[in-house]
Amino acid sequence: MPSIIDKLRQRIHLASAGAEVFEVPMPDMSLAGVCRRIESQGLFVIGAARTGTTILQNALNDSHAIFLFGEPAFHNEGDSEDFAARYNAMHRSWGNQENKSTYCPPLFEEDASWYAYLARLAQTYRYVGSKIVINPLEAEDRASELFDFHCRHFYASRYLFTFRNPLDVLMSTRGLAELNGGTVSTYAEVIKSYFVVVQLFFRALRNLPHVEVVFHEAVEPATFRKLESWLATPLQHAGDYYSGSKVRHYELTAVPEPHRPLVAEAVDLYDKLKRETLAGFELIQIEQNSGHFDQNHFTALGQLSRDVSNFLRTIDAPS
Repeated sequence: MPSIIDKLRQRIHLASAGAEVFEVPMPDMSLAGVCRRIESQGLFVIGAARTGTTILQNALNDSHAIFLFGEPAFHNEGDSEDFAARYNAMHRSWGNQENKSTYCPPLFEEDASWYAYLARLAQTYRYVGSKIVINPLEAEDRASELFDFHCRHFYASRYLFTFRNPLDVLMSTRGLAELNGGTVSTYAEVIKSYFVVVQLFFRALRNLPHVEVVFHEAVEPATFRKLESWLATPLQHAGDYYSGSKVRHYELTAVPEPHRPLVAEAVDLYDKLKRETLAGFELIQIEQNSGHFDQNHFTALGQLSRDVSNFLRTIDAPS
């Protein structure tokens, strides 16, 4: 039985009795062909686990112009033509109710590949894409794979990074794993994966054309006014999804004494990240050699990138 892609690749024949036959070629429905057509419509939310990626995805999906899948891992999907079945089963197994963030609608008579669904959704929505979460396990490899994949297929897309105080991320990540009975990452693993995402943000900011950032605890009406301008799309009710009463904050005393110095340094580095980012980086394309001894040589971004790299090197292997 021909697949949905085979059917889409067939030519449409328009003919009448005794008339010349006209052949209208279907668009290229290969992965590369689809991505070439829709990459300017791509929108991807990226963050470490527990940094507010889900609430930001839901807020954006409130718009009639946006459709973002939740954690589909497009870079690992390949050409498999059962995307909807597997994606919907995954979210059912997580206990998620059906909405735009968790459900792939049956847009075809049969199932299809992830990029066939994106191509179809791009006919209806101004932006299509996904929420991407980088978890502590193999964070460095995952970040590298994502960057290469998105440069290859979605270079002209829009990337929205989300960050949250690493102390809150640390306690929330470990607490959720304990609650669910899963593997609990070490303090070092969570902190390291968090700053791997910070490095990915710097890399994207310096190499991709459309990159923005949201700090979870600093979301306010002005945040979405800025995003409305960036996306040229109304986000009228996006701010309604945020409630300060639902965001839990922790004190450093919640961290066992042996791990406090690492976490305190992470929080200090995050405060610098937030302050410098909100101030607006300048001269981001100046080549910065991390070996410079003169601190005055660095731009704000260059110094911050160096600080993050040095911090990651000081984190001990997981114990």
